[in-house]
Amino acid sequence: MPCPYVTSMGVAISAIGLATAQGSTADISDGSRLLSAEQWPWPVNGWSTSQLCRPALGVNPDLDGIARWQALIQLALKDFFRDQIPSRKTPLFIASCNGSAHCFDAESWRRAFDSAALLDGTPWSGRRLPVFSSSCNSGLHALYVARQVLLSGQADEVVVLAADILSRSNQDNFEVLRVLANSRMLPWQSNSTGFILGEAAVALKLVRERGIEGHSTLLGPMLANELRRDDGLPRVLSQLSSARLQLLLGQGTGPFANDELELAAFQKFISPDVPLATALVHFGHTLGASGLLSLALAALIERSPRALAALDMPTTNASDGRPLQTVTNILNSRGRNAEEIANVLVSCRALNGSCAAALVGNILASPRPEELQENGTPEKVWHSPMPTGPLMNTTLRRIAAEAIRHRPVAPPDVLVVQLEEPLAPPPEATIGGRLLPSAVLEMTPGFVSQLIARCWGFAGPALCLVGDANDEVWDMSAAFNDLDLAMTRVYLRGTGGKREIVWNN
Repeated sequence: MPCPYVTSMGVAISAIGLATAQGSTADISDGSRLLSAEQWPWPVNGWSTSQLCRPALGVNPDLDGIARWQALIQLALKDFFRDQIPSRKTPLFIASCNGSAHCFDAESWRRAFDSAALLDGTPWSGRRLPVFSSSCNSGLHALYVARQVLLSGQADEVVVLAADILSRSNQDNFEVLRVLANSRMLPWQSNSTGFILGEAAVALKLVRERGIEGHSTLLGPMLANELRRDDGLPRVLSQLSSARLQLLLGQGTGPFANDELELAAFQKFISPDVPLATALVHFGHTLGASGLLSLALAALIERSPRALAALDMPTTNASDGRPLQTVTNILNSRGRNAEEIANVLVSCRALNGSCAAALVGNILASPRPEELQENGTPEKVWHSPMPTGPLMNTTLRRIAAEAIRHRPVAPPDVLVVQLEEPLAPPPEATIGGRLLPSAVLEMTPGFVSQLIARCWGFAGPALCLVGDANDEVWDMSAAFNDLDLAMTRVYLRGTGGKREIVWNN
């Protein structure tokens, strides 16, 4: 199978649109003064630990739910359309961790991923598209499929759009999980307590070409699924570690136990001299948009070194001694001019165990073909199934009980799970008006695909989409078939607690 370093057909990022706490692509590219975090736009509960957030610049603070999701996305698309408006025939891939959810009652959560209202006034108006949803990796999962569509020749250009909003319910749920920072982020430090929530919408246009001025070559994303707590990120990093890197964009979400896992994977595969940074410091954790945001920043840095200001870290070194990206480290300690930042590796380890890595840049090293495959799929072998632990949702318990009987004879290249609607938490999952931590994790759509992957012992890409199977307007199956990639699909049809599980091997 050919390696993407040397294939005659490449994929590149040709256009970017942003709506973030630091503004648009122009604001970031110009190195505009970085804005500080803000107080929550609603009264903070007495038990909350986090006092600050990072709302997107230009979004009305009074908006919530579907109105806020739509406003955020429209702002990013306005920035994106400043150069050119794609054709209605251009495939669009949408991603979000929580969609428009501003509360998690059953009815609001059921409608949270209805994408039809997002696309009014765009070339895709009137369409209802499924939404990729897998925690922090939602945007990178959509990007993975979009890239396969390009590589297969199904399209010459595609648009990937990821967005997540700030909401009181999101704040409450992350408070329950005890992963929010009190006042400021301290990534990769021993006293890190967590992250500050933010919101963002990111739009990327990908094209089937490379070596064009103003375009940024994209390799990956490579995807994997954790079967143990420390084995997913090394799988994806190993596939891109032969590139000459100038910058590493990780997460650094904290708490420190999570950061230690991330640093250990970096130590194994990435030179200790490569500076490390995270977008979360100045943008907040933008959930499903976070991976695409890091890729967008990597592309902007290549075009405008001033964009590096948005990645200036608050301290000079991680707890393991790796340099963090600061003006001092880049210009003095390393003796390297900012214009040389051209190859940037982006990595993401989501809370649900999904892992991804992608490379943006224009300086590529000779590859080690045995480590890097065209489709970014790890070695195709079944691993030992992993125990699921107790599950509150009855549909999830059914899946865990049935999964092994429906495991394919041979591992697929990719697992795709599609939910007609997301799974709502059961009534017993709420105590005192707050969801239990296990319920917060189980209700995230990507939990379903990760659950099946673990029941099977499948370490490869495990994607989740929310939306009716008939909503699909691009032929994902045809793209995978054209690339000789085996795909296994599982459907969850129906609503509420009455779900039909269709194992479509």
